[in-house]
Amino acid sequence: MSKNESVKASLDFYKGLIYLTLTALFTVCGYFANSYKTAEIIDLIFTIGALLILGIFLAFSFRMHHKNIKILENLKERK
Repeated sequence: MSKNESVKASLDFYKGLIYLTLTALFTVCGYFANSYKTAEIIDLIFTIGALLILGIFLAFSFRMHHKNIKILENLKERK
Protein backbone atom coordinates (compact mmCIF):
# COMPACT_ATOMS: atom_id res chain seq x y z
CA MET A 1 0.00 0.00 0.00
CA SER A 2 1.45 3.33 -0.99
CA LYS A 3 1.64 6.34 1.30
CA ASN A 4 -1.10 8.06 -0.70
CA GLU A 5 -3.50 5.13 -0.27
CA SER A 6 -2.77 4.77 3.44
CA VAL A 7 -3.48 8.46 4.04
CA LYS A 8 -6.76 8.16 2.12
CA ALA A 9 -7.70 5.12 4.21
CA SER A 10 -7.00 6.98 7.44
CA LEU A 11 -9.08 9.92 6.16
CA ASP A 12 -11.99 7.54 5.63
CA PHE A 13 -11.48 6.13 9.12
CA TYR A 14 -11.54 9.56 10.76
CA LYS A 15 -14.55 10.57 8.68
CA GLY A 16 -16.36 7.51 10.05
CA LEU A 17 -15.36 8.45 13.59
CA ILE A 18 -16.71 11.96 13.07
CA TYR A 19 -20.06 10.57 11.86
CA LEU A 20 -20.18 8.14 14.77
CA THR A 21 -19.44 10.89 17.29
CA LEU A 22 -22.05 13.23 15.84
CA THR A 23 -24.61 10.44 15.97
CA ALA A 24 -23.74 9.77 19.61
CA LEU A 25 -24.05 13.48 20.42
CA PHE A 26 -27.52 13.64 18.89
CA THR A 27 -28.47 10.45 20.75
CA VAL A 28 -27.41 11.84 24.12
CA CYS A 29 -29.23 15.12 23.46
CA GLY A 30 -32.32 13.23 22.30
CA TYR A 31 -32.29 11.03 25.37
CA PHE A 32 -32.08 14.03 27.68
CA ALA A 33 -34.77 15.93 25.75
CA ASN A 34 -37.04 12.90 26.01
CA SER A 35 -36.58 12.40 29.75
CA TYR A 36 -35.83 15.84 31.16
CA LYS A 37 -39.10 16.04 33.14
CA THR A 38 -38.32 12.92 35.15
CA ALA A 39 -34.53 13.29 35.15
CA GLU A 40 -32.66 13.46 38.40
CA ILE A 41 -29.44 15.31 39.09
CA ILE A 42 -27.36 12.17 38.42
CA ASP A 43 -28.89 11.95 34.91
CA LEU A 44 -27.92 15.55 34.28
CA ILE A 45 -24.36 14.90 35.48
CA PHE A 46 -24.00 11.84 33.25
CA THR A 47 -25.46 13.72 30.27
CA ILE A 48 -23.08 16.64 30.73
CA GLY A 49 -20.16 14.24 31.18
CA ALA A 50 -21.09 12.34 28.02
CA LEU A 51 -21.41 15.58 26.06
CA LEU A 52 -18.00 16.76 27.26
CA ILE A 53 -16.29 13.46 26.42
CA LEU A 54 -17.95 13.28 23.01
CA GLY A 55 -17.06 16.91 22.32
CA ILE A 56 -13.40 16.26 23.13
CA PHE A 57 -13.44 13.14 20.98
CA LEU A 58 -15.04 15.08 18.12
CA ALA A 59 -12.38 17.80 18.35
CA PHE A 60 -9.66 15.13 18.32
CA SER A 61 -11.19 13.46 15.27
CA PHE A 62 -11.45 16.77 13.40
CA ARG A 63 -7.84 17.58 14.28
CA MET A 64 -6.52 14.24 13.05
CA HIS A 65 -8.66 14.45 9.89
CA HIS A 66 -7.30 17.93 9.15
CA LYS A 67 -3.74 16.73 9.81
CA ASN A 68 -4.16 13.89 7.31
CA ILE A 69 -5.62 16.26 4.73
CA LYS A 70 -2.49 18.41 5.03
CA ILE A 71 -0.31 15.29 4.60
CA LEU A 72 -2.26 14.31 1.49
CA GLU A 73 -1.90 17.82 0.04
CA ASN A 74 1.86 17.69 0.64
CA LEU A 75 2.07 14.31 -1.11
CA LYS A 76 0.21 15.67 -4.14
CA GLU A 77 2.50 18.71 -4.32
CA ARG A 78 5.60 16.52 -4.41
CA LYS A 79 4.49 14.67 -7.53
